[in-house]
Amino acid sequence: MSDRMCPIPFSSLLDWIFTEYKNGSVFGCKKFFKADSSKTLPIFGGRIETPFGPAAGPHTQLAQNIVSAYVGGARFFELKTVQELDGDDLHVSKPCILAEDEGYNCEWSTELTVKQAFEEYVKAWFALKVISKEFSLGGMNNFVFNMSVGYSLEGIKSKKVDGFIEGLKHASGTDIFKECKEELLRRLPVFSFVTADDINSISGNICNNITLSTMHGCPADEIEKMVLYMIEEKKLNTYLKCNPTLLGYDKVRGILNNLGYNYMVFDDSQFKSDLKFDEAVAMLKRLCEKAAKEELVFGAKLTNTFPVKATKWELPDEMMYMSGRSLMPLTLGIAEKLSRAFNGKLPISYSGGADVLNIESIFETGIMPITVCTDLLKPGGYHRLFTMAQRLSAHSYKTSGTTDSNAIKKLLAETLDGSRCKKLAPFTIKRKPVKEYAEHLVTCRNVCGCCSTVCPNRANVIISVPDGQRMLHIDGLCNECGNCASFCLEGRSPYLEKFTLFTDHAALESSRNDGFAPLDESCSKFTVRINDNCSEYSIGQTSSLPAGVLNIINTVKKNYSYLFYTSRESR
Repeated sequence: MSDRMCPIPFSSLLDWIFTEYKNGSVFGCKKFFKADSSKTLPIFGGRIETPFGPAAGPHTQLAQNIVSAYVGGARFFELKTVQELDGDDLHVSKPCILAEDEGYNCEWSTELTVKQAFEEYVKAWFALKVISKEFSLGGMNNFVFNMSVGYSLEGIKSKKVDGFIEGLKHASGTDIFKECKEELLRRLPVFSFVTADDINSISGNICNNITLSTMHGCPADEIEKMVLYMIEEKKLNTYLKCNPTLLGYDKVRGILNNLGYNYMVFDDSQFKSDLKFDEAVAMLKRLCEKAAKEELVFGAKLTNTFPVKATKWELPDEMMYMSGRSLMPLTLGIAEKLSRAFNGKLPISYSGGADVLNIESIFETGIMPITVCTDLLKPGGYHRLFTMAQRLSAHSYKTSGTTDSNAIKKLLAETLDGSRCKKLAPFTIKRKPVKEYAEHLVTCRNVCGCCSTVCPNRANVIISVPDGQRMLHIDGLCNECGNCASFCLEGRSPYLEKFTLFTDHAALESSRNDGFAPLDESCSKFTVRINDNCSEYSIGQTSSLPAGVLNIINTVKKNYSYLFYTSRESR
């Protein structure tokens, strides 16, 4: 199969959302968080109903991912990082995610082109504006998008990335903005609550803030120039993403060893080349002063992922980036030191092992916003956001804008004692070999839905057929991250084995998956492949194809026609 994703056109995105909503879900998410729109927190001149959301990563790469996170209760969205290198020019080894306990990945920025990424964020912006009111989920303006770019000054000044930044600052003149607005106005008669005034008032000022990412080993003067460029030239509220290496090699090695992560392999070379804590404090103070003069917010994003060596072929790359529970004590360690160095006055955004068990404690320290990634890659996926949103929204929302060093120190101590972040027994499932065609391609012993919930892109879809439920894989939404294979209860690789709906015949030919692809615009005629044997099938005709296969094709055509979105957009 192809690891290149085919974004959903805005009209098809709306078809999917509103058709599925009638059955009580959106992109497979069945828990809808309804915010108290009168209770918000200020940020970057806007308001958010909950102080958290998905981190820049797999959960903010596509429009449907952002919609799924919003439905679950997220209101702060750190968009996946863009850089000058993009699309086919960007190589990412696959599979690229392993999150069975602590997280690892070997990806970095968006796998889309910069243009596609921009369009996805505009589509998501419009979608959230509409569903917030139409589904009574919250205020139309009570969420914030945070763009993320990297990784060098030359790169962010490039025409491509600069266009992305300026586009999100002022999107109303772009083709995709106009397309989305026109599509919503065309659908106005089907809305119960959204009005023409609501749609016409949707702002093209999508982002006035940014998280700046740098590569490990980036020189201090280069980092400072990049931040100054964002503040002085782009007039953006800016968070600088800092590396865990600020703690120093001995401290990091000791913490990880004590918590049971002694098997992680890394040396002190990256600590020598990365920014040191003392020079970071001096630089951050200078940048705070510059931002204040521009009447902008500047702060630190804690932290970046941590590079370790892939010594057991955990992922198909020499290095992989660690995240999740093992990153939490490193992140809190830096947060405590920075909070003290700035007397709590440095704004801190958080990402490092946040989950339902600790997110309240993090918020109580004054750290905000909080972003989540690794926890959402585990069974339940976006549904995990719902409980986090419930718990956070029950708190009194503080607006002091300061962090509590003592509270961070206390949380850090609880983390270091092993009760929160110690290594768990490894989650292992014996892998079963990929078989030739068998009924498992169109059904599981039980459709548990696990591979559906753990997919960031919603590429594994549960459909109801006459004799039960089936799992259908959507090729156009899959980038072969491999996360569904980590958690399949039958020890299989759903993204490689499940019966697959392809974009078109060319997409089917580029894959080894069994599945079907539409051959005409009406999606009534298909190429069907089973065990490398292809045949054609038209809806309603007599066929020798297995009954399970026919059930899926006929049901998708009848009840899930929005899944054919990719037939209307070339790869």
